[in-house]
Amino acid sequence: MTISCTAHVTGPPGIVIPASRPGVIGAAVIRAARRSAGLPRRRLAQMLSVSHGTALGWENGTTPLFCVPYGQLRTLADALTDAGARVGWELDELLIASQCDLLVTGILHGFEDYAEVPLVEGSSAEAWAARGMLRWALTGIVPMRYRLYAPSGTLLAQPVVKAVLGVARDLHAGAHGFDLVRYGTALMALAQPTP
Repeated sequence: MTISCTAHVTGPPGIVIPASRPGVIGAAVIRAARRSAGLPRRRLAQMLSVSHGTALGWENGTTPLFCVPYGQLRTLADALTDAGARVGWELDELLIASQCDLLVTGILHGFEDYAEVPLVEGSSAEAWAARGMLRWALTGIVPMRYRLYAPSGTLLAQPVVKAVLGVARDLHAGAHGFDLVRYGTALMALAQPTP
C-alpha cells in the first residue's frame, strides 16, 4: 500500500481542498518532546545520525511517523530519553501518535481497515493516550502532560476535521456495519470541547 504525503481532501468534483500534512500528530509530539528536553533540532538530528531535513520532516508532519522504520523510532525514543525529555519520549507514545496519524490518513483515503488502530475505546493507557492525541488534533485541547511544551490549537485543518467527523457520524449510524458503531461513537466524542 502506498500512502501519498500530499495533504489534500477531495471536495466537489474537480476541487481539491488544501488540508493537513499526514503526520501532524506525531510532529506535535516530537516537537513537544524536543522542547521539553531543551534540545535544538539540529542537535537531535546529530544524535540520530540523520539530516536536519529528516528531523524537520518529522517535526512539520511531512514525513509521518508511520513511514519511519520501527528501529529508527526506537532510536528516536532513546535519544529523547537521553536528552531528558519530559513528554513524548516513550516509544509507545511515538507509536500511538503514528497510529493516530495513520487513522486520519486512512479515513481521508478510504482505507477499509482504519478502525483497527489506535484503540480509542476502553480504559487502557494506550486508549487514553490515543484519545488525548486525537482530541488535540480535532479540537486543539492539548493533553495535560504536553501543555507546558505545546501551544493550543487544532493540529488538523478544518476540512480534515470535518471529513473525520463525517466518517465518525457514518460509523456511529452503522453505515459501515454495526461492529463499528461504538468506534464511531468514540471518535465523535473526541470532537467535544471538554478535556
